[in-house]
Amino acid sequence: MLSLRIVNVDYYLTPPLRGLDVTYSHFRGAPVKQVPVIRVFGITDSGFKGCIHVHGVLPYIYIPFDWKENPDSVMYEIAYGLDKAINENAGNYDKQHVFKIVLVTGVPFYGYHSKERQFLKIYFYNPATIKKSIQLLQNAKICNKKIQPYEAHIPFILQFFIDYNLYGMNFIHLTEWVPRSLNYEDGKYIHCYIIWVLSDIEDPQ
Repeated sequence: MLSLRIVNVDYYLTPPLRGLDVTYSHFRGAPVKQVPVIRVFGITDSGFKGCIHVHGVLPYIYIPFDWKENPDSVMYEIAYGLDKAINENAGNYDKQHVFKIVLVTGVPFYGYHSKERQFLKIYFYNPATIKKSIQLLQNAKICNKKIQPYEAHIPFILQFFIDYNLYGMNFIHLTEWVPRSLNYEDGKYIHCYIIWVLSDIEDPQ
């Protein structure tokens, strides 16, 4: 087992690596052009500096599913609408921002609810597009209706911490990893590792 004390965390966008990232979106029927990779900097339990590159984690938000139409048609309409609106705002016209949308169930966080209800979980490629997507949904720019997103206020890194029960200055424990490089700096070795977290996204290809 590899253990690294979490000191600093960030992410970067990069073309997907075959075997570590998803390279094709079956939902969109298109190849994936870029994915976020989380970097965890810290100290191993043996005292070495280290950096872990975490593949296979995508940012997401939830929206209530309260349509009468078929879920599949609604999912594609939302994905297309978000892509189009974000691209028009950015001056692009052919870029995909939504990786996929899946139908899930859960108990709403706001208010009192005794029963579960259905939600759409929207995965994005770039965490930076979340804020714009929230504005579009809340301002009725998608599907011509105001939509209240859930868990949309949580930053990407914090979302990763919550989902995998991680804390700053605590250890992240790995049972599987791939060594990436070994550098020598300031009289100490700096170890670099790669891990992949697939959760419920898709298997790497």
